[in-house]
Amino acid sequence: MEIEELKAIWQQYDSKLDNLERLNKKLIMETLSKKPQKKLNWMKYRSLYALISAPVIIIVALQDYWKIENIDLKFIIGCFLAFLVIVYACYVEFKSFMILKDVDLSNDSIIESARKVSAFKSIFADRLKSDIMSYPILFAGIILIGWKSFRFDTHTILYMSVLFIVALFWGIKQYKSRKKKIDQLHKEILDLNKFIE
Repeated sequence: MEIEELKAIWQQYDSKLDNLERLNKKLIMETLSKKPQKKLNWMKYRSLYALISAPVIIIVALQDYWKIENIDLKFIIGCFLAFLVIVYACYVEFKSFMILKDVDLSNDSIIESARKVSAFKSIFADRLKSDIMSYPILFAGIILIGWKSFRFDTHTILYMSVLFIVALFWGIKQYKSRKKKIDQLHKEILDLNKFIE
């Protein structure tokens, strides 16, 4: 009878120990996943912000040129070029947002979350090439939209050239900074895997 009682007590303590171990892993995971979750939320916000702000900024910045007397072939071609670039940028940001929205660190497995972030990384990796191609198209579109309002003298051409180059390098710098943060997020999510084994 003593052995049976000892076995029952042992099983109780073993069960409690298992529950404590599960609780400990859960608390560690919740604590360690806070930092990646904050980065993930920031990236979701940034994608949503870019999705909404890109068209709004272009429309507001060019509002002075949306006049009937400005409409001619150059204006229409400029609007078409700007529209194409904005639609493409919004598509990429929407796709990025939907992938990031689908990442759930608390309910998905670490591997599943890492796979989703990796899909986001691959979309983002293609952005530099597409941005380098689409940025001059957008710039040309904006110039064509405001064609009648520009005076093409040396000062204006120099100003536009400097503005184009500065904006292009700023965009490349932002891309590199954002890529580094995405790589860190992916690594942090994979590092969580150590604590569930």
